[in-house]
Amino acid sequence: MFKIINKKFTRALVVLSMLFLCSCSASFTYNNLTWLSSFWVDDYIDLNKQQNKQLKSIITTTQQWHRSTQLPAYKQGITNLKSLFNQQLNYSQLKEQVVFARAHFTNLLEYANLPLAQLGLTLSLAQKEELINSIQEQINEEQEEFKQQTASERKSERLERQLDYYQQWLGKLSDTQTALISTANNKHHDSKALWLLYKQTRLNAAEGVLTNNTLNDNEFVEQLSFVIKERDAFMSDELINSNEANLDLYVNLLLELNTTLSAKQRENVNDEFDELIDTLTDLIND
Repeated sequence: MFKIINKKFTRALVVLSMLFLCSCSASFTYNNLTWLSSFWVDDYIDLNKQQNKQLKSIITTTQQWHRSTQLPAYKQGITNLKSLFNQQLNYSQLKEQVVFARAHFTNLLEYANLPLAQLGLTLSLAQKEELINSIQEQINEEQEEFKQQTASERKSERLERQLDYYQQWLGKLSDTQTALISTANNKHHDSKALWLLYKQTRLNAAEGVLTNNTLNDNEFVEQLSFVIKERDAFMSDELINSNEANLDLYVNLLLELNTTLSAKQRENVNDEFDELIDTLTDLIND
């Protein structure tokens, strides 16, 4: 997730990204976001007492909204996906559910962008510089890691992650399933460089707002809100096209794998769906 604004704003986005995790540890994280945020934010910026109070208020309000509106929608989406899985999957229905699930982060930014931008308005010049430098340092580290690997090494590491992921859902993979996953991985667009460019472009835009002394308060909030919520505006056409192509590869792989599942694997998938749905139910009711 991109951390972009000030110590609070940046950290808030990191905290809020945890809303989409579903596991026992995620339940703890979700229900203790306000408390945990104090530790996470310190990695990027030192907020004063009033700013910390403001951030905690934003997180608490956003969490309440998310629990009451977004988690039920996400749970319904997972339930729909399970239903599709146990009937006959088709490309358009499956892609619709995948896109729906991924839209939750966009919905989160739509809800929280304004109060986060207003928080950014309270930052001192030193805090703004600290935040920008912290994010820049993280991007630089990612760039160095990227340079240290060849495309082949990144492809190989991704394949290992993919195999682990599908083994978690299906259990032991057949030779046919392993081959399908490997083929899809070979076709996957390596867009890491494009993502790094996107992060840098977005950080530059945020810095342009944070350090512009000619903006009045309304202009500052409006422009920073745009940087927060309009992620696609900072993506190159190449990255957008790459994301769409990789989405198509993912959906097609799921369809192909679905035709190869054993009865035991179908049972495993349904168990994973049920565990996810139970976790979401617990989070909604907590």
